[in-house]
Amino acid sequence: MKTSINKQQKTLFLLLVLAVTGITACKKDGSEGGKGAPTISRVRTISKSYIDSKLTTTITTYDANGKATSVTYPNTTPQVVAMDSTTTDGNLQNMYAIIGTNLASVTTVSFNGVSVYFNKALGSDSTILVGIPKTTPAGPTQSNTLSVTTLYGKVDYKFSILLPPPTVTDVSNYNFSSGSEITLIGIGLASVTDVQLGTSTSKASISSKSDTQLTIKMPTSTLTSTTLLLTYPGGQVSLKQVFVNLDLTYKFFTDDYGTDWSGNFWGSGEVSSATAKSGVKSLKLTYAKGNWSANGVANWYPGLPSTGGYTYLSFYIKGGSQDYTLYLTGDKRATPYGNGDQSTPITVKASIWNYYKIPLSTLGLWATGSPSNTLGFWIKGPDAQDESFYIDDWVLVK
Repeated sequence: MKTSINKQQKTLFLLLVLAVTGITACKKDGSEGGKGAPTISRVRTISKSYIDSKLTTTITTYDANGKATSVTYPNTTPQVVAMDSTTTDGNLQNMYAIIGTNLASVTTVSFNGVSVYFNKALGSDSTILVGIPKTTPAGPTQSNTLSVTTLYGKVDYKFSILLPPPTVTDVSNYNFSSGSEITLIGIGLASVTDVQLGTSTSKASISSKSDTQLTIKMPTSTLTSTTLLLTYPGGQVSLKQVFVNLDLTYKFFTDDYGTDWSGNFWGSGEVSSATAKSGVKSLKLTYAKGNWSANGVANWYPGLPSTGGYTYLSFYIKGGSQDYTLYLTGDKRATPYGNGDQSTPITVKASIWNYYKIPLSTLGLWATGSPSNTLGFWIKGPDAQDESFYIDDWVLVK
């Protein structure tokens, strides 16, 4: 897909070049251009990123009482279209036309002191076509200077390079509690100045940041789940990732067993400090070779009623020595607790923490009655050897 987009943009650029220059090479008639000092009268766009405002994203968050709040965010995915408009600032990886006089003998073009590539064959004595590389220094702390040097002089022009919006591609944890830290991973994160929790007034504090990582400390919040709103010099960006507030979840296991829950193992299991996704401990489930065993948790009284108003079952599970499929099992599902229910397979990648957030509406935890008293995972085999998995942040989310 990226290749296709790049080809479309290059094609558009070439068409625009031909249109705006009028195939200037044919019109120069051997002229070397003016021999006076260069001037810049303006910089103009040759295309723009058009965003279809009819396309929106709606995100719903819930407070501790289950009250829903929905916020609709505008579409941020651009389409490139032709445009001729004077501008005093530019975006990285965009093309611009420098308009002035005595430009034919240009030798260098620079933005904020960094030289950039240009093709003289596509210019004229009054036009230089230039792209701004993604590595160009940008933002309000720069000199905001466009410089053109020719055989006959140099001219500086006030021109700002805008910081790109921060983009998050991965996160260290989809769960948080008051005072915990989350690291956002992506690009353009050094420009973030403020982090707000969804539609609330609560804000996370910034612990550290670089262009590729932003570590934040989460506040106490009444939201059961939330997105993050990042503020940067160019505006605001709402993340698509949704984060769960562990402080307001129903807990099977988070650093220890939840209230009234305990281990329920056909094989073996234990609370372990060997690894953890959040906190310092996880629930280690060990499956002996060839045993087809089920391991999990039990709450014999009062159990888990179906009336809690929860929406998702969520957990992290760290894989074994190779990829496996585990199966969710519960005593009040259509097939009772054990090693026979294959209706909910869980693919677990080897050696890493795998995150799951499953709608309760698809699980039927109370299909045969309420309350539910047992919940766990079983495995076919394992055939090669004993295997251990680690469970953490095992919760129900409103």
